Amino acid sequence: MRKHDDNASQTLHGHGGRPRFLALATIVFFTLLCGNFATAVSSSTHPPANTEYEIPSVLDARTILSPDVRKGQHHTVLDEVIPFRYTYRFRLTSPYGQFEAYGEDMLRNRIQEIKAIATMEEDVNHVKSLAAGAQHAILSPLKFTMGLFTNPVETILAIPKGMWHIVTRIGEMAIGDRGNLEDPENQELMGFSTVKRQVAAHFGVDVYSSNRVLQDKLNSLSWAGYAGDAAIRLATLPIGGPAGAVLTGTSFSNTVSELLRDYAPEELRRLNRHKLETMKLDESLIDAFLQHPWYSPRHETILVQALFEMNIVSNRQAFFEVATSAEFEEEALFFQRMAEMLLSYHRNVKPLERLVAIEGRLLMGVTRDQTLAGMLPIGYLPWRVELAEATNAIADWTVARHIENVELWVAGKTTPRASRELLAKGVTVRQKAVDYLTFHRLANPADL
Repeated sequence: MRKHDDNASQTLHGHGGRPRFLALATIVFFTLLCGNFATAVSSSTHPPANTEYEIPSVLDARTILSPDVRKGQHHTVLDEVIPFRYTYRFRLTSPYGQFEAYGEDMLRNRIQEIKAIATMEEDVNHVKSLAAGAQHAILSPLKFTMGLFTNPVETILAIPKGMWHIVTRIGEMAIGDRGNLEDPENQELMGFSTVKRQVAAHFGVDVYSSNRVLQDKLNSLSWAGYAGDAAIRLATLPIGGPAGAVLTGTSFSNTVSELLRDYAPEELRRLNRHKLETMKLDESLIDAFLQHPWYSPRHETILVQALFEMNIVSNRQAFFEVATSAEFEEEALFFQRMAEMLLSYHRNVKPLERLVAIEGRLLMGVTRDQTLAGMLPIGYLPWRVELAEATNAIADWTVARHIENVELWVAGKTTPRASRELLAKGVTVRQKAVDYLTFHRLANPADL
């Protein structure tokens, strides 16, 4: 069953949503380092006495974000940034409400969503058409759907060949319920959701986003577009680009963007199921992943496609065994990003031979020349007890298998202390790794 907790998945916005103080009991790297999830969140950032590990303090957005990310035409990131596990909690203000984002990936997604909301409000005058659009939209499709029940043989015989895929979605719909971030089944069968995916793709946002302000705007605009309103001229509006920053290059980005735009959730899951079966995953694991409540069709599709394209890499099942431990939307995004980074490393740096899950939780790749490589799509890595324990576990694993080279690729930066400790334990750290992984280029040699 694909169910979401609205209070856990909803951002704080101008419609009275509650802050998610308890929604992120663990985040990103802690998932891999500990394997056990904390049961409560403490707001205190004061270190315990005599600790030998780093305790992050409150940071200033002006020191860690580029000016264009920190402030744009329609948003401002508040200066106070609260460290949370191995990421940051950012707060944004905008004319359309207040938003929270855990981690820089989610922050950039929210900024893109705010830009899209602004464009929808400023450039599209569709308010008068909404009521007529909703009324017009349900007439013909409703007659078709009712016909499947009242006169199924004649109705099916009358379906044009190009519409048959609409009917075949019903079978996959029966396997499990849709999540709260997906449109109801009747809207999919009516064709409304097809228009909504096209609108979302046009504005460069995720049609399955948990941002309720964005969802309201997408629904309003899509109903008007579905009704064929002449005032909706998407072709004349600026295109926002792909939803979220896909890390693995143009070809991969185009592939997943087309899949997400053109296929319904049930069709995506059918395609993803076939790819997972091709990877020889256990049926129970396939079901657990595809019905996981925190993986939207977008998360699933990008993650599966990335692993699928590593077709010569063995033991890809290990990735999904760990990834099913995700308990929040941000953790699903974390595993998605990790899969993209692994694919980029495999293509642009060294071919991977196999994936491993050290102690059942530390996901890493082993190259043909026996280098152990770990990918961390996080912005901040201090020297914490969990990192020390994970480093010791990796050291024991490599000694037992005579592996001498260990690399840790971090999307953001490590603290100087973490860099020194990791280097002392034989781990080569690559900071700000995304550009290099994607384009085989380092922005600054000092980032090595």
